[in-house]
Amino acid sequence: MVRKDMESRKVQKTGVSTITVSLPKEWVSANKLKAGDQVNVEVQTDGSLVIDPKERKKGEPVRSVVQVERDEPTEHLTRKLIGAYLAGFNIIEVRSKERMGLDTKHAVKDFARLVIGPEVIEETSNSVVMHDLSDPVELPQKKCVRRMHLIVESMHRDAVTAFDNGDEGLAKDVIDRDQDVDRLYWMTVKQFNLIQKDRSLADKIGVDIYDSMSLMLVARMMERIGDHAEKIAKLAVGTLEQRASEKDMARVKKLSEEALDVLARSVEAFFLHDINASNNTIDRALKLAQDAGALMPALQVSANKGAAIKASFLDSIIRTIMYSADIAELAINDGMRLEKT
Repeated sequence: MVRKDMESRKVQKTGVSTITVSLPKEWVSANKLKAGDQVNVEVQTDGSLVIDPKERKKGEPVRSVVQVERDEPTEHLTRKLIGAYLAGFNIIEVRSKERMGLDTKHAVKDFARLVIGPEVIEETSNSVVMHDLSDPVELPQKKCVRRMHLIVESMHRDAVTAFDNGDEGLAKDVIDRDQDVDRLYWMTVKQFNLIQKDRSLADKIGVDIYDSMSLMLVARMMERIGDHAEKIAKLAVGTLEQRASEKDMARVKKLSEEALDVLARSVEAFFLHDINASNNTIDRALKLAQDAGALMPALQVSANKGAAIKASFLDSIIRTIMYSADIAELAINDGMRLEKT
C-alpha cells in the first residue's frame, strides 16, 4: 500500500545516457524551488536517496533559544536544556526578558557540567550561550555503551560492598558515579537523534540507523541498572544499623555476582550479535530471577524496617538481572535482522 505522502514515478531517459526522475510539484512549490536551483542528493546505506532542498554547510551550528520566564523553577529550565541537548542543537542560548537571576545562571552552568560537550562561551545580564564541543566520532555510541557497562558494573559491586561493610563513604561515591552514567546515556540518545537528521553521521561512527536505535535502547537499560546500583548505595547510607545477617548477605552477594555475570554475557552477546549465547543468557537470567524471588520470603520473616530494606535490596538485584535479559533479547532481534539481510 502506497503512503499518502509517497508517489510512484517512472525513471525516464532524456539523453544518450542520462536518466532522470521528476520531483513532485507540491514538494517543489512548498520549498519554493525553480529551474536552475540546486538540491543536495545523498545516497543512504540502504540504497535510498535523500533530497534536501536547502543548501546546508557541513558542521554549520544549529541554534536553539531557550526562553526563561519570570519565576520559572530551575528544574523546568534544566529539563528544557536537556531536551535541546538531546535534539542535537550545538548552540544553546538561554535568554530572559529581564535581568537573569543568579539561581538561573547557576542552573545553566550546572547543566553544562551535567552533560558531555556544552561549554559556556558568552554571558550577559539576560543571557547565557553554550556551545556543544563534543564530537560523536570521538565518543560514538558503541564506546558510550561499553563505558556505561564498566561503570554500572563497578557501581553495583561497590554498592553491595558498601551495604555489607557499612561503608558510607563508598556508598556516596557510588551515588556520585550515577551522574557519569547519565551523561553517557544522554550522549547516546543525542547521537541517535543526530543520525535521524544526518544519515552520513552513521557511517562516520560505524553504525546504521537500526544499530543506533538498539544502542540507545541498551544505554537506557544500562542507565536503569545504574539507578538500581544507586538505590542499593542509598540503602547502605541510610541503614547502617539495619544490615543483613551474614547468612542472608552471603546469599545476596552470590546472587549479585551472578547478576553481573549475566549482564556481562548479555553485553558481549549484543555486540557479537550472538543469538545462541543470548538465548542461553536469557534462560539463565529467568532461572536466576526465579531463585532470587524465592529468597524474598526468607528475607521478610519479620515486618521490621530491616526486612523491608533487605527486600528492596534484593528487588534491585532482580531488576538488574531482568534488564540484562532485555539486552540479550535485543541481541537476538539484531542478530535475526542481520541474518535476513
